[in-house]
Amino acid sequence: MKLTSCTLTDVGLRRTNNEDCVYADDSNGLFIVADGMGGHAAGEVASAMAVETICSLFPPLSSLPADAANSLKKAFLTASRSIRKVASVEDSKRGMGTTLSVLYIEGETAHLAHVGDSRIYRLRGTDLEQLSIDHSLVAEQLRLGLISAEEARSSQMRNILLQAVGLEDKVDIFLLRQPVLSDDLFLLCSDGLSDMIDDDQIYALLQQTGSIQQAAERLVEAAKAAGGRDNISIVVVKIDD
Repeated sequence: MKLTSCTLTDVGLRRTNNEDCVYADDSNGLFIVADGMGGHAAGEVASAMAVETICSLFPPLSSLPADAANSLKKAFLTASRSIRKVASVEDSKRGMGTTLSVLYIEGETAHLAHVGDSRIYRLRGTDLEQLSIDHSLVAEQLRLGLISAEEARSSQMRNILLQAVGLEDKVDIFLLRQPVLSDDLFLLCSDGLSDMIDDDQIYALLQQTGSIQQAAERLVEAAKAAGGRDNISIVVVKIDD
């Protein structure tokens, strides 16, 4: 499989700094979006530390699928410990953390590892599917049937995370393995995109003709047109024979 990717990150319309961090490496099949949180520049530090840690440990030495999943889990835990260590000794960084969404494509297999409310989507033909789950209070309420999808989108608590890398000793990492097909399109994004436009809009913009870079630009512009309340970060990955 041939991988072609692009990255795009934008501060948005209401923030003065960008706490997101993105990464794409076509040759090694590694793609990352991290959305940091914390006072001052702490969010930027947390997201950058998480991405740096994942990159330092990938690709894994073994190509066995189980080893890739275990390597991802260990990398997430290593990143979380590193962030907590820095936060514990620097007052300005106390309480910092980050979402972390990783896509690792190895041959015809996609390995996903995820914590937080950034997202990983797959567009296959006419089917756009969110492969990751949101580790947020509102998403949990939605899964339990306590609120509707419309109530979830307008909830004042939608930014309350239940999981983040660097905040707790234990991290509940979402892991998933999926087959990769030619013409698949993967989208990794921070909630600066998914909070602003819904899945139908994302699907429509990805389906338009043009390059993946143009698709990423359309998505960012749509999020900004809808209010641009947060940093907007995107990685688009296209699969070819």
